[in-house]
Amino acid sequence: MADLGRDLAHRFDLEGVPYTARYSRLFVRRGAVGLTVYEAAYERPLADSVVVSGLQILDDAGREVPIVRASPAGIEFDGGVRLVVDGGEVLIGGLPESWSVSADDVASPRLRDALGGFAAEGSPFPLVEERGATESIHASRSLRDGTIRTSPEHHLLAPHDQQLAEWLDRCPAVSPAYRDLTRFCWWVLGVNTLRLDALDGLNRAVVPSKIGYVGLWQWDAYFIAIGLRHGDPDLALEQLRIAVAHQGSDGQLPDVVHEQGVLASSDDLPPADLENLRAMASPSLAHSRVPLTKPPLTALAVAKLAEVIGEGVVDEFLPAVLRAQEWWYTHSTRGGRPVYLHPYSSGLDDSPIFDDDAIIASPDLAAYLVLSDGLLAGWLAERGRHDEAAACRGRADATVDSLVATWGQARGFFPALGEDGQPIPAETIGSLMPLLADGLPVHLVDGVLAAIDDPARFATPHALPTVAASDPDYSTERMWRGPVWVNTNWLVAEGLRRQAAVDPSRADRLLDAADRLERDTLALVDAHGPNEYFNPVSGEKPPRATTVFGWSAALAVDLAVSRSRSG
Repeated sequence: MADLGRDLAHRFDLEGVPYTARYSRLFVRRGAVGLTVYEAAYERPLADSVVVSGLQILDDAGREVPIVRASPAGIEFDGGVRLVVDGGEVLIGGLPESWSVSADDVASPRLRDALGGFAAEGSPFPLVEERGATESIHASRSLRDGTIRTSPEHHLLAPHDQQLAEWLDRCPAVSPAYRDLTRFCWWVLGVNTLRLDALDGLNRAVVPSKIGYVGLWQWDAYFIAIGLRHGDPDLALEQLRIAVAHQGSDGQLPDVVHEQGVLASSDDLPPADLENLRAMASPSLAHSRVPLTKPPLTALAVAKLAEVIGEGVVDEFLPAVLRAQEWWYTHSTRGGRPVYLHPYSSGLDDSPIFDDDAIIASPDLAAYLVLSDGLLAGWLAERGRHDEAAACRGRADATVDSLVATWGQARGFFPALGEDGQPIPAETIGSLMPLLADGLPVHLVDGVLAAIDDPARFATPHALPTVAASDPDYSTERMWRGPVWVNTNWLVAEGLRRQAAVDPSRADRLLDAADRLERDTLALVDAHGPNEYFNPVSGEKPPRATTVFGWSAALAVDLAVSRSRSG
């Protein structure tokens, strides 16, 4: 049995890293006074998610008992008291009978109304003493989905401890250099697991974050599954099943699956988001309905999962991947090229390539489609479906030719194209993604490598920025305009390794670049935590980036495992 992760206490500050537990909607951070308990919900601001504020343990003289440490095991106070969350409950074990719990009223008016109000605002948390056969419960108060319960005995916490131990025991083995980081990232994946009861039996979703991101975003699910496969392949498989369960009749996969339904088009947006969408200066937004999806990486995730659980996963997902691939080429094109019909569908919402138009033919989309068609062709050929395999190969070749034609020697990168077919000047991380495409000419691979190695472009102190440092739109802190993301680093490293496999003459240089990028990415996550994104100069978390982010943790696990195996 695992040691409950107390060796990870140095990573918990209860601010950037809150305390929470698997399957619980509650998470706990330090407040201005005591602790604040929040409820995780889809697209709800943090300020509207407060359940209880000012939560304190008081000794028999009414003094606040200090926190000794926080860790995956819970929040531990002086005197042996420990607080955990379990489902919808806050459990406090080891509380002496002469001590008490105090808290302010619910801080959020929205939740206070839902709960019918606590005691008068600012008053002590009401204590209701109850006696049971085996424990003394000092405080009990209904929250939105549960209660706060306390006991002088720690056995109250036993179910939580068992669940935590079982999850940490699944953490994949890695070399000693990556053990601490991997265990922490594995804990993140565990606590980001929630039961989304509206998902028709497929209800274990590993959400990107409990801070606002309570749902299953399509490409998040793929990256998260890639990390999960090393310790819980069944949970990884469930993420893919949820992602494709709501595929449209035309083959489109939705952007998000959440408890209230799906986000598959502009029709599904909240009113405020819809107003923002319509306010954008783009011809695409004159349409009454804009499809919303995410980049086509289903095939890549299936291929990675098949390495662990076998070819049966390919048979299961092959029809969905084929239909989704066809959707891009028949329902999401302009001028014969597959395009993103809206920034949301790219995943790179704030990228400067969308500043003047929402419909973009982007090099990363072309590369993902080529990669997917290559995987599909191999799977179809293995199953004797040779005509379909040939069609996929032909489509991939044509897409590569179209991509190559966009390269300009003076420009030195693959540009995105606007709806008018003209190159967009911004040089972004998307210009590096053609490394994922088989059939790229050698001189263009060298051109991409030159960009990666150039300090004025992508070789920032912490690589890879999502906009080249020399670009006028570069920002160190604005989302998708410069900050480093773990998923884009992982994709570029994957592309470097794919190019090395098909070009032995350049394999050493390509593999060296991949090794450096993977090592630097792991060092960045180790130093600053699995944040949503990172400042490319300082490495720190920009103010608006969230913490304990799902795909950052999952891909750090994947990199740690793969690098441990390779030595």
